[in-house]
Amino acid sequence: MRLDKFGVGWLLALFFAVGLVSCASPTVLPSDVTPAPLIAVTHTAAESTPTLTLFTPTPEVTESPSLPIQLLAYTIDAVYDAGQKKVEVTQLIQFTNPSTQPLSEIMLVTEPNRFANGFNLNRLENQITGEALDWELQRNLLQVTLKEPLSFQEPIAILAEYVLQLPPIPPPSDTSKPQIYGYTQRQTNLVDWYLWLPPYDDETGWIVHPPSFFGEYTVYPLADFEVRFEVINSPREVVVAASTSPVQQSQNRWEYRFDSARNFAISISPYFLIEEAQVDGVKISHYYFPLYRRQGEVVLQHTVRAYQLYSQLFGELPRQSISAVQADFLDGMEFDGLFFLSKGFYDLYDGTDKGYLTLITVHETAHQWWYGVVANDQARHPWLDEALCTYAERLYYERFFPELMDWWWFYRVNFYQPQGVIDLPVYDYGGYLAYRDAVYLRGALFLEELRKALGDEQFFDGLKRYYGENSGKIATPIDFFNAFEMSKAEIEKVTQSFFAAMP
Repeated sequence: MRLDKFGVGWLLALFFAVGLVSCASPTVLPSDVTPAPLIAVTHTAAESTPTLTLFTPTPEVTESPSLPIQLLAYTIDAVYDAGQKKVEVTQLIQFTNPSTQPLSEIMLVTEPNRFANGFNLNRLENQITGEALDWELQRNLLQVTLKEPLSFQEPIAILAEYVLQLPPIPPPSDTSKPQIYGYTQRQTNLVDWYLWLPPYDDETGWIVHPPSFFGEYTVYPLADFEVRFEVINSPREVVVAASTSPVQQSQNRWEYRFDSARNFAISISPYFLIEEAQVDGVKISHYYFPLYRRQGEVVLQHTVRAYQLYSQLFGELPRQSISAVQADFLDGMEFDGLFFLSKGFYDLYDGTDKGYLTLITVHETAHQWWYGVVANDQARHPWLDEALCTYAERLYYERFFPELMDWWWFYRVNFYQPQGVIDLPVYDYGGYLAYRDAVYLRGALFLEELRKALGDEQFFDGLKRYYGENSGKIATPIDFFNAFEMSKAEIEKVTQSFFAAMP
């Protein structure tokens, strides 16, 4: 039900009938990028024109990686034409073969190709040999075929030139969830916008999953980023928020270096105002639109407090900056070093801490630990980051607003009477509400039961150990339980009502 052109009725219904949960909101493709049938584009170096074949993705889910990508680095030169909503990109991808076996194919995730006319590849070559590479583009995957297999730890440098035509971010809908990538009248967001290499497992191959209707499905290995970003044809001077602070900046041009990171996100607007704070050498920034100054102060305050608390409870965050960005869409989402907060949270702010502006600010801040530093396979084990970040909200209220603890449990969890096991792949829940109730809400209840079973000392020691032992890695449920040094009987007892299978 929509009460006015701004979709307030839709938002209120979403909050109070559904219970909007940040980062769980499904991103639904526009009608022009319906999942199937799909068109795959195949290009060989000897051909002057691509050939077309039908491709239907299989929803099979692969195992989590056991061997990390080594020496993965991206060098990206991007020019954003603000007038044409187009990005011209030259990108160098450098890595060594992560498999102990010769590698004849390389998979590159290409999310912009999910949108109609969104990705146009002009050049793809092995920079070391200078030879053009054969490739096949299937929805959001670019499969590169090598003429000579790449041996173990042999390096390769792939040079790509491509153009992104950004899609408009559609207005709120009663039948679909918001889209993050693209532009509105106030904001342009580049998320998962470049070619990136998924993790690799010797037994199962590249760790890639088909897009999911709700929740997340991407898995990111660590990489070093060097990004040069320029804005042209903008009628007004713009402000750029990114996953890290620029190392150099001149008019309309920004240069970044972001090492050992999961991804690199950018948000651009001529309207951004900025609130900033320095905490223990880390710059925390909040980018927001005019008329939201009070909310801007509140978000910055909660981000700073959450950063300090989580640093104490989990461990030091190896980042130089965190950016919170007001989103010109009704969604919230985490990226490494940057997260979005729905404009709806700002509109509903009532001057108290009993609301989603506070809840989701500290939830998204926690993702810098549980997603950024300690990653997980979001398609197979979504609870590993989302349950931990939901429970981090509880820890924040416990520390700073203990008088609101009963309110938090009721408003955030118990009101919805959540059901379901928490350890299913995102594809197996059959609907957004079932996914939200199990992964987020029952996930928080599970962590509360684990804390009661272990006691505070062992519980918090376990969280610190899990963070320390898995920093920079892609963690699994086994890694999680190993950190708490629990016996098999103890694990079975605490998981029996929350898990479908023994971890």
